[in-house]
Amino acid sequence: MAGEIEAMGAMTTAGLAASTLDGPGSHPAQRGVAARPIGGAPPPLHRNEDDLAHGACANCGTTLTGNFCAACGQSAHVHRSIGHIFEEFLHGIWHFDSKAWRTLPRLAFAPGRLTRDYVYGKRGGYIAPLALFLFSIFLMFFVFGMLGGPDINGALNAAGGKPVADARTNVANAKREVADAQNEISEARSDSDTTPVEMAKLTTTLTANQSKLAAAEKSLAAVEADTLTAPGETTTWQAQVAEAARSGKLKTNSGNATIDARLHEALLNPDFALYRIEQKAYKLSFLLIPLSLPTLWLLFVFRRDVHIYDHVVFALYSLSFMSLLFITIALLAKFDPTAGGDYSDGQKGLSGDLGGVLIMAAPVHMFAQLKGAYRLGWLAALWRTFVLAIASIVTLGLFAALIVVIGLAD
Repeated sequence: MAGEIEAMGAMTTAGLAASTLDGPGSHPAQRGVAARPIGGAPPPLHRNEDDLAHGACANCGTTLTGNFCAACGQSAHVHRSIGHIFEEFLHGIWHFDSKAWRTLPRLAFAPGRLTRDYVYGKRGGYIAPLALFLFSIFLMFFVFGMLGGPDINGALNAAGGKPVADARTNVANAKREVADAQNEISEARSDSDTTPVEMAKLTTTLTANQSKLAAAEKSLAAVEADTLTAPGETTTWQAQVAEAARSGKLKTNSGNATIDARLHEALLNPDFALYRIEQKAYKLSFLLIPLSLPTLWLLFVFRRDVHIYDHVVFALYSLSFMSLLFITIALLAKFDPTAGGDYSDGQKGLSGDLGGVLIMAAPVHMFAQLKGAYRLGWLAALWRTFVLAIASIVTLGLFAALIVVIGLAD
């Protein structure tokens, strides 16, 4: 619960930071840089709110000619109520000056136009790429923290329980065959027409079935001994890892005593190790940007009209879309009403079908953004999409390895 509260706080901070970067006070002068001269008289304290638009700006002292100061951009109306504090709080988190209603549809369905518009100066109606990236990344970690990860423990217990169940079924079948053979022998003995040859065959069948039963029982004992959970009980993979580390079955040998000690400490407390890795993941998520730039630069190395700034905007908007896409898939999987069914005919349920479609949306979106942002033809955009998709997988792998190492070594 503490991690979820911290994630909520991080998301709130991200929202406020994003609104600061992209909101009405994003211009330096609007943040109070153009304050009144040193030694100048403070602006008059207005008692009547209606007089504010006709007096001096409370921030820099400039004479007001409208609802906003022409010098620093601050609103002429200065509220001093508790209600306005909550209004500013909600505004900072959710209200991107109505830019979201224009930016998000373009991000989803016209990413190339959005990227190109922003690069070439048409920015007033869009959320800044860095602000959108900050908010979408922290929103993704918040949603993942609230929903929880995949049920790894359930999958492990199910996987561990299946061999045991199969072995017990084999034992039950072998016992039934032994009982049938014993019944046939009893009936044959009561029948005077049974010949010695027939009796010998029945006895041989009984012996074979008894041997089969003994082998099945031995196999069941071996499977139960290899299973980490006791019969009828379940455990977590965290407990299994910690127990293996304590007993010495799970060892680390990196060649460095300090690193081995930290890894052993992490294995003894997997939950805390995962928490540290998660914290590092969203704190270092900005590293995805420089990790993505070399590939984009190489793809357009001979285009003199393309600059590094263009690639940064492209990467920020692309990563924002991918974050929102992952959020959608996670929510769909969590609240799928058809989840948990028995799809013996190969069906995956609603979340499986739509999840597959949404996963395919990633390369399609990448293709559309490349084609529109850099004014490419179909073939040029297609091969660049293929290369960029492979590079993105490698980049995510490098990022994952990096946060695991930093998270465990910290």
